[in-house]
Amino acid sequence: MKKNKPAELLRIKPQAAEFGPDLPAEPMERLVYFARLAPSSHNSQPWKFVLERDAIDLFADLSRWLRVADRGRRELYLSLGCALESLLVAADHEGFGSEVRLFPVAADDSYVCRIEIRRAGPKRERSAANLVHAIPRRHTSHRDFDPARPLAEHDLAWLREAPEGESVALHYLGAGERGALEDLLARAEAKLLADPAYRAELGAWIGEGALGTSWLLSKLGQFAFSQLPAAERYARSESARLAAAPHIGLLSTPGDTSVDQVRAGQAYLRIALMAESHDVRVQPFSAPLELDETRAAVGQLFALGVRRPQQLFRLGYAEPEAVRTRRRALREVLVRA
Repeated sequence: MKKNKPAELLRIKPQAAEFGPDLPAEPMERLVYFARLAPSSHNSQPWKFVLERDAIDLFADLSRWLRVADRGRRELYLSLGCALESLLVAADHEGFGSEVRLFPVAADDSYVCRIEIRRAGPKRERSAANLVHAIPRRHTSHRDFDPARPLAEHDLAWLREAPEGESVALHYLGAGERGALEDLLARAEAKLLADPAYRAELGAWIGEGALGTSWLLSKLGQFAFSQLPAAERYARSESARLAAAPHIGLLSTPGDTSVDQVRAGQAYLRIALMAESHDVRVQPFSAPLELDETRAAVGQLFALGVRRPQQLFRLGYAEPEAVRTRRRALREVLVRA
């Protein structure tokens, strides 16, 4: 497949970055600063970074793994892939070269990767330096998308170029299959929310402020979500957002290994940043892929064949989020070797 030049692929609008007063002065710390702003499953932020002079090790923080919703760790590795790509975009912006070794210790699947940083470059072949400006502005959108304002075909096409090579592919759902996907979402959420352990786990993350609400509202939300009626109202609101979305996208991979899932997370982060740079909002949907039977049905709906569905999301235009989701402080996720 012919590769576009980076400038053609990214098409970034010039825009001043607002990185905030707490941006570290030390360049390697800055890479982790941006990595920790990546999206993650239910905003769990399940990562730890070990910092050396010219390398960063990325580990899964298993204390933040959603053991009920994500038994197979697919969402865990997708989240870590998002953090990895965010770090690499920041390295591109610094003018650094980078080399990634995924799962360098075969016996330790929590040791996700080692990133060697070459301060003298050269940068990655598909450098995404300008996307760093979108990292602090990108937030998962829970707002209603404008159904009367679809993306132009050429915009859908350049987003499809975001995944690298054939390891990750982006597919769009046809209008005729929309109802079937809505049924799958409803079926998955009905089964998942019937499980008290599932409701308790998601409620706990709401209690941690995962949705960007205040401490009091988060704790009230935690209690309410543990009760089935409130959880069912949440599911209905998610179904309504899916139904009104102008576009539904899906990332797939040839296999279903942890490497495939990290790669899919990297592709999702790049898509989300490219979309944000054009004022397009993105929201992932997890429930249909959290059950084996509905995940298989999603694969059939998108005609994936032997490929495996990894990340489902909606795309469209909406106002930016007014409330920012909470992020862990740099000192909580960074360890110096």
